Amino acid sequence: MSGTFGDSPAPRTAPGDITALAVASFAGCSDARLGQLLQSLTAHLHAFAADVSLTREEWEEAIRILTETGRLTDDRRQEFVLWSDTLGLSMLVDTLASVSDRATESTVLGPFYVPGAPARAYGEAIFEGPCGAPAWVHGVVSDVDGVPLAGAELDVWQNGDNRLYAVQDPDAPEEHLRGRFSTRSDGTYAFLAVRPVPYTIPADGPVGRMLAVTGRHPWRPAHIHLIVRADGYVPVTTHIFDRESPYLESDAVFAVKPSLLRDFVPRSDDDPALPAGVEGRWFSVRNDIVLAPAGELRAEPAPGD
Repeated sequence: MSGTFGDSPAPRTAPGDITALAVASFAGCSDARLGQLLQSLTAHLHAFAADVSLTREEWEEAIRILTETGRLTDDRRQEFVLWSDTLGLSMLVDTLASVSDRATESTVLGPFYVPGAPARAYGEAIFEGPCGAPAWVHGVVSDVDGVPLAGAELDVWQNGDNRLYAVQDPDAPEEHLRGRFSTRSDGTYAFLAVRPVPYTIPADGPVGRMLAVTGRHPWRPAHIHLIVRADGYVPVTTHIFDRESPYLESDAVFAVKPSLLRDFVPRSDDDPALPAGVEGRWFSVRNDIVLAPAGELRAEPAPGD
């Protein structure tokens, strides 16, 4: 009789049987790390579905959302990164990858970075037209022992007072609010930015709907992005956060770290340090960067940390 072995009915398949088969299917992977990642991902994904008793309708909705996420993602928008950011995964991965307790803390890259920013001279503006209150950003790049690093590169990008990055703004020149700078022989750098303003992450897609239905807001506090690189040192992707900005305690992507808060000091047009081409009210902000030597590892956390 079909479905039986002799007089005994065939055993029914249990949820754990499916999980075991799926995990075991990667046992022959020739790449050991890839096999580990896929086995763990599969086991945790199945455990999640079992834990919440995921329904077929919920699974279908998740597939629809992922499909929509893929359709929205292109070279100007990264909806998958937004999911990672708003679920805290980006910051978790960033923190796990921290290499040194002595270097400047890192934070998320964000979805609006575009490589190939224009090379600019010391003190040059990164904006191509009026877009906010000018801010003179300056500091020193050094190693963990305080030795200045000449020739370090700072890759900078930010939003303007319309809350948009150039990659989001069809009316902005490609080079607007972006630039790459090199430190001088004494490790110093400076550039003219604008005081950043809070902005919302794109909220017109599936990530935005998730935030709305769960009672979360889409706002990020005011910040300037930097990637700092130097030969022989671990690059750092970080932010300059405006200490007076709202949303520091509730950043939609969990990226605020207290060590990255900076003071934007108000200045006037009669200040002798007035940058060339600036008129009226402006700000200055000191932001020193410390890079760890390649190969330096973060100290192991104490139990319970």
